[in-house]
Amino acid sequence: MQLTTKQKLAYAAGGLAMNLTNLVISQWIFKRYVPSPAEALVPVALFSTIFLAGRITDAFTDPLVAFWSDRLRSKRGRRIPFLIWGLGPMALVFFLLWVPPMDGMHWLNTLWVLLLVQAWFVLYTVVVTPYLALLPEISSGAVERVNLTTLQAVFVMVGTVVFAVIGVVIEGAGWAAMGAVVAVLCLVSFGPTIFAIKERPLPAARDDDRVSLVTWVRLTFRNRPFLFLVVSTSFYWFGLNLLIMIVPYWAQDLLGLDESAVALLMGPFLVTNLVFFFVFNRLAKRRGAWLAFVVTIIGSALAAPTLCAVGHLPWGSLLVQSAVAMGLIGIPTAGFMMLPFALLAEVVDHDEELTGQRREAIYFGVQAILQKTMIGASILAFGLIVLRDDCGGPSLGGLRLIPLVAAGSFVLGLLTFWRYPLRGS
Repeated sequence: MQLTTKQKLAYAAGGLAMNLTNLVISQWIFKRYVPSPAEALVPVALFSTIFLAGRITDAFTDPLVAFWSDRLRSKRGRRIPFLIWGLGPMALVFFLLWVPPMDGMHWLNTLWVLLLVQAWFVLYTVVVTPYLALLPEISSGAVERVNLTTLQAVFVMVGTVVFAVIGVVIEGAGWAAMGAVVAVLCLVSFGPTIFAIKERPLPAARDDDRVSLVTWVRLTFRNRPFLFLVVSTSFYWFGLNLLIMIVPYWAQDLLGLDESAVALLMGPFLVTNLVFFFVFNRLAKRRGAWLAFVVTIIGSALAAPTLCAVGHLPWGSLLVQSAVAMGLIGIPTAGFMMLPFALLAEVVDHDEELTGQRREAIYFGVQAILQKTMIGASILAFGLIVLRDDCGGPSLGGLRLIPLVAAGSFVLGLLTFWRYPLRGS
């Protein structure tokens, strides 16, 4: 289908909240409930376990929502109804996550975070998986998809800009205000898709369409390009999430600054991210998405360890050295903001050649089984490396180890993606 400029903007705007909420949860939720082991609202190990359980629940909810979405027949299509019914509750639960009922460690806080973390990840799936599944349906061809994902990445970047000043909002107005602001941005960001995008009509369900979820998933795993893509992006998410989580602790515990200083570290990351969005767009168009993504992963593996050099360089303060390192990390991360969605749309087209069916959502859903489990594993790893219960505060040695662990995960992603066979676009 041919989208108008208005429709392209309306769809792409969802990238703002999709990215912003994920980044805020990744970087600040630990800081909210475990500012330090001594001041924790929930025990460190228990909080890490609850969050990992939430990611795992989320991962297995994704294929269920995707299967339902692929096979739904309604007047509004297969995807839009999920946004209509899920967006409001998603925004509400996000706000509630930041206002635990008790000050200090208490079993009510544990129950609160246990229930709301599960609810958040389920609702995020209900909204985001069908939203992403619209992409292959409303666009066609490698160039058009790269252009649309680049426009989406611009809104992702806007979300990252907002994310960069979240520490200032928290410092000045508190956690509840931050939660309210981001919740409203969820509604504003995803809302236009509901009103502007009309899905193409589909025929009524046929008898031979009545297959089980297990069969639907099994067909997905028969797509070899998908396996290489999803494993590589999962390793990348593990490393990237570690680097996101480290920033507020790096600013406070290594640099001795407050939450507002997070913006000083994220600023260079954002600038290089924005500039290199367009570099990776051009590279993907000229040399193909496969090569552009290989460059993304190699660049990330080289950039992450530069954080370890902070304090050992003969120039600049610790803050300046940290800001330069974050700017270097932001360069290859720009490619990751746009390329995986274009590659996955390519995989969906390949699936249609294999099965004769359009099954967009199940791919976005199934990839979450591994991706979100790996994100949850990164949170658990971060807690074990940096926030041990026997420490009065975060381990500085652990903080310096995190970039190396992230780089190792990027290398594993590269080794996997190197075998991705669809290299023609």
